[in-house]
Amino acid sequence: MGKPLRVLIVEDSEDDTLLLTFELRRGNYAPIAKRVETAEAMRRALEEDEWDVVISDYVLPGFTGLEALQVLRESGLDIPFIIVSGKIGEDTAVGAMKEGANDYLIKGHTSRLIPAIEREMHEAEVRRKKREAEAALVRSERRYKRLVAAVTDYIYTVSLSDGEVVRTTHGPGCLSVTGYSNEEYVDNPFLWYQMIHEEDRAAVTGLTEEVKAGREVPSLEHRIRHKDGSLRWVINTIVPRYSERGELIAYDGLISDISERKRAEESLQVQSAALEAAANAIVITDSRGMVLSVNAAFTRMTGYTEAEAVGRDLSFLKSDRHAPDFYEDLWNTIMSGRTWHGEMVNRRKNGELYPEEQTITPVTDETGRIKHFICIKQDITERKLAEQALLQNTSLHKEMEIARQIQLSLLPASPPLLSGIDCAGRCVPASHIGGDYFDILPHGERLDLVIADVSGHSVGAALIMVETRSVLHAQMPALDGPAQVVAALNEILLDDLSRAELFITMSYLSYQRGTGKLRYSNAGHPPPLLYRPAEERFFELDAEGLILGVQRRVAFHELSIQVEKGDMLLLYTDGITETENGDGEFFGKERLKGVLAREHKKTAAGIIEAILDALRAFTGSATFNDDISMLALKFLP
Repeated sequence: MGKPLRVLIVEDSEDDTLLLTFELRRGNYAPIAKRVETAEAMRRALEEDEWDVVISDYVLPGFTGLEALQVLRESGLDIPFIIVSGKIGEDTAVGAMKEGANDYLIKGHTSRLIPAIEREMHEAEVRRKKREAEAALVRSERRYKRLVAAVTDYIYTVSLSDGEVVRTTHGPGCLSVTGYSNEEYVDNPFLWYQMIHEEDRAAVTGLTEEVKAGREVPSLEHRIRHKDGSLRWVINTIVPRYSERGELIAYDGLISDISERKRAEESLQVQSAALEAAANAIVITDSRGMVLSVNAAFTRMTGYTEAEAVGRDLSFLKSDRHAPDFYEDLWNTIMSGRTWHGEMVNRRKNGELYPEEQTITPVTDETGRIKHFICIKQDITERKLAEQALLQNTSLHKEMEIARQIQLSLLPASPPLLSGIDCAGRCVPASHIGGDYFDILPHGERLDLVIADVSGHSVGAALIMVETRSVLHAQMPALDGPAQVVAALNEILLDDLSRAELFITMSYLSYQRGTGKLRYSNAGHPPPLLYRPAEERFFELDAEGLILGVQRRVAFHELSIQVEKGDMLLLYTDGITETENGDGEFFGKERLKGVLAREHKKTAAGIIEAILDALRAFTGSATFNDDISMLALKFLP
C-alpha cells in the first residue's frame, strides 16, 4: 500500500488531473487529491483541509499559476508549490521560481515529479522543525527571564587572608535582589558593606566578627539599600569554610529577600494594633459566620474571651428578643454582598441582655466571592436609657413642641406679594427644634433674601437663630449691601456664638427690582443656585467668606449677577445635599440641579414640594436626619 499524500491540484483539466494522480500512484503514493480551478475555491480548500503539496497548472481560464502561488503565500502556509504545465517557457519558469515556486515540470515529462515532491516535502519538514526549535528557544528564554526575575535568593562568598577580607563574589541572583552585578562587587570590594543600611551595619559586621572568632552564628535579618534607592529586607545566613589546618579561609552566605514578608508582618501588626485599640467591638468571621478573631473591646462588651469565641458562629450571643425573619433578613442582606446596619438585643456571658448597634460588612476576593465578614458592634445601653428617659419626660416633650411652634412662627408665614416675582419658603426641622433660618426682607425697591444654618439641633441653636433674626431685622435697613450685613452680624454675634460653641453659615442676597441686579455674599454656606431655563444653565452664587462666629473683622466678598426674566433662584441648606440613602450615598448638588431643571415650570411652592418628594424617594423615608430649609423665587416674564 502506498504512502498517503494529500495533494491540492490547481487544474482546469480533469484528464490532466487523472494523469497526475496516476503518476503519483506509480511513485508508491496513495494520493488524496482535490482539484480546484479558481482563486476562491483554492482559498476554501486551504482553510478547510491540510495539504502536503500543491501542484498547479500555469495557465487556467481566468486564473494563473502565479496567482495561485500568491493565494498560497497569503495563507501563510509553508507547503511545497510545484508547477506542471505544457505552456511554460524557460524564462517564465525561472520567473515563477523567483516568485517562490519550488519547482516546475513540463506536462508529459513528469519523471522528476516524485523526486521533486519528496525533496520539497523533506525541506518543508526541515523548515518546520527549525521554526519549532526557534519557538522553543524563545519560550525557553522567556521562561529563564521569568525565573531570574523571580529569584529572591543568592549565594555569596567572602574570601579571607590573615583574617582580612580580600575578595567577595556574588551569585547571579544578586542582580535581582540588590540591583548590582557581580562585576560591580568585584570592582568595588566595599560595595557589599556600603549597601547595608546605616543602622544595621554594626549588627552585620558583628556577625562577621563572630564567624572569625569561630563561633556559630544565627541568621540575621537586616536592611539593604537597593541600587534603585529602595529599601529591602533580607535574611543573611553565614556558613564558615576552614582550611585543612583549621584556619578560617572564607565564609559563604545565603541572602534571601524577605521584603514582602516584612511588609505583610508590619501590615498585620498595624491592623492588630488598630483592632485592639478600637473602642467598638470588632469580630472577623469566615463566609459561614464562624468567628476567626475578636478584639479586646468584644471581650469587655460580651464577657467572652477570644478563645471562647473563635470557632463558633455568633448565634451564641443571641437573645430571644428577635423573630427568625429578623435574622433571615440580616443574612439575605450580607450574603448578597451588601452591608447590614441595625440594632439588636444580645446576651452577655453572664446572661444579661444588652442593646447593640451593629454593622456587618462583607469582604470579597478578586472574583467577587465573599470570603469574610467584618462585624462592628457598639453597646448602646446608655443611649437607649437616655432615649427612654427623654420619652418618659412628657413635660419636656410638650415644652419642646411649644418651642418648635414658636420657632416656626418666626419664619415668614407666607411670602410677601411682589410684582413680577413668585416666591415661597419652607423649613422642615429634623427634630422638634432646629437651627435653620430663612427670611424675605422688602425694603423699598430692594428685596433682601437670607438663609442661614446654626450648627447643631439643640435649644442653643434655636436661641441663636432667634437672636440672628432679631439682629438682622434691626440692622438691615441701616446697612448697604450683603457684605456689610454679614460682617455686622459676625461682629455682633461673635461673643454669643463663642460661648455657646456654635457657628453660623449664611447666604445673604440683595435684589434691586428696578435694575434686576442681584448682589450676594456668603459665609461658608452652600451657594444659592440661579437657573436660567432659556440657556439651560446654572449659576452658583458663591463668594469668599468665613463662617460666622470664628473671628472678628472678617472681610466678606460681595459679587453680583444680572437676573433675567424667566430665571429661577433657590436658596437652601446643606440638609438637602447631605441627605443620605440606605447605601450611604449623598443626594448631592447634581441631583438637586436635576430636579430644578425638570420642574422649573412649576410655581415656587410646587418646586419646593418637588424637591421634598425627590428627597423622600431617595431615602425611602418621610423624615430627614437634618433640618431642611429652602427659599425659591421665580422672576416672571
